[in-house]
Amino acid sequence: MAKKKYQRNWLERKLDEYNHTMELIRTILPFLILLLQIYILTKLI
Repeated sequence: MAKKKYQRNWLERKLDEYNHTMELIRTILPFLILLLQIYILTKLI
């Protein structure tokens, strides 16, 4: 039985193009937030 190829919508194709960029942002952003929190805490203390 031949499987019908799954048709991806426009949004899914666009997100797939930027998948590696989004992964990089997801990796870097928590570290930036942590640094910002440390900075704010040192200013408060």
